[in-house]
Amino acid sequence: MHDIFGYAHLIYLAVAIILGILSVVLIKKFCTTEKSLSVAIKIYSAVLLVFILANRISIAITRGDIVSVLPNSFCGIASLGLALTGIFAKKDSGLFHMFVYCGLLGGLLTMIYPDFLTQNESFFYIPTITGLLHHTVLFFLSLTIIVTGYMKISIKKWAWLPLGLCVEMVYGLFLIDCLGASSAMYITEPLLSGTIFTWYFTGALFLILHLILLLSVEFFRKRKQNKN
Repeated sequence: MHDIFGYAHLIYLAVAIILGILSVVLIKKFCTTEKSLSVAIKIYSAVLLVFILANRISIAITRGDIVSVLPNSFCGIASLGLALTGIFAKKDSGLFHMFVYCGLLGGLLTMIYPDFLTQNESFFYIPTITGLLHHTVLFFLSLTIIVTGYMKISIKKWAWLPLGLCVEMVYGLFLIDCLGASSAMYITEPLLSGTIFTWYFTGALFLILHLILLLSVEFFRKRKQNKN
């Protein structure tokens, strides 16, 4: 078994962080036109789509349960949603404001602390490695979208995130009550076993941090405009 923060995980983190930061820097530097940036985001999103689909399909095959092909976590929904939004939606679409923040938080936390890492002796067990990859790409794609200005952080679009989380909770209840899933969206269990990080506590904390971020960005943006 490979432990969290074991040698395999640490090597993966080192390589992933280097490549992820490099991708952000290169896109920011060379994709200087709206068309080139749009193409880069679409390609990045297509890569994310491949990884999240491979992850869900591999999980469904391993469990022998077709329902498992449907994403049942916030990060799974964020990966699928952001991938499709990046491919099909326009720049600064409201959907980005729904998925990017989830991608930043969920992608980073899961990349650092992948609780599914011990599910198999092989680090390259398909559900494990594709899980790591889709969380990693989710985080760095979200970061790229913000750094390049493809999505502009704005208090005017604050409602997209809480609306999206509400929709995800309804979807989670649908998986549990209608499709017989044992767990979805952490409704029946905390994010980390034995902790206070239930869906409602984590959701409330996330929304508070989101609002603080938006207000801070607006404050410094107005301050800069006043100086100019």
